[in-house]
This record gives sequence, structure tokens and C-alpha cells, in this order.
Amino acid sequence: MTCDQCGLCCLYYRGTSWARKEDLLRWYDEGRKDILQYVAVPGPDGREVTADTLSRGDLEGIESISGWTEPGTGRDLHPCPFLEKESTNLYRCTIHATKSLTCRKFVHEDWEMFIAYRDRFFSP
Repeated sequence: MTCDQCGLCCLYYRGTSWARKEDLLRWYDEGRKDILQYVAVPGPDGREVTADTLSRGDLEGIESISGWTEPGTGRDLHPCPFLEKESTNLYRCTIHATKSLTCRKFVHEDWEMFIAYRDRFFSP
């Protein structure tokens, strides 16, 4: 599988988790509150908060991640807030150097069908 920056996986794929605990800890260590503010997680009291409000110790205890959320409103975001459209059918990840493990390891179960779908519905 070779990424050709069509954006389809980021625009339409809905995995179970966009980020993992390892991502949260890496982003915390990198000082990436700009990313963590978009990640909804259960806080110490069980209420949903954004990961940027938690300590590293709190993040180590995270078992589930709700997904991308809009800072300030808590509204679910889809697609990923870090996907940027470059041109008609070309997208780029603005956090590519530190993107989540889910994104790094993304492989669609049937890549050929995925590409055929993209070519049929998203070609110029």
C-alpha cells in the first residue's frame, strides 16, 4: 500500500480509535497541547475532557479515547482536524511527523476495493 494523499482514509474511514495511549503520552512529552486539545478522553472523575487538561499520570491511566473533538465545544469532529486540502484530490496531514499510530499503521482490509471506490467517486 502506497499513500497517494487522496485523503480518503482520513475523510471517510471511521476506525474505533484515532489515537492510542502511546500517542497521548508521546504528544504530552513533545509538548503538543495543540493536538491534545482535540482528543476527547474520560477524565479522572469519569466525565469527558480534552487530553490537554490532564497530567502525564492521568494520561497513563487512559483506557479509551472517544475521538477528535472541537476544543471549547466538545462537538465530535470528522474528518480529522489535521487533514488539510491542498488541491482537488490532494490532501496532507499537518501533523504527519507525529501522527497517531492508528494512522501510521492504517491498512484497509481490501486496499484494491478502497482504491477502486476512490477512483470511481473522487477522481477529477
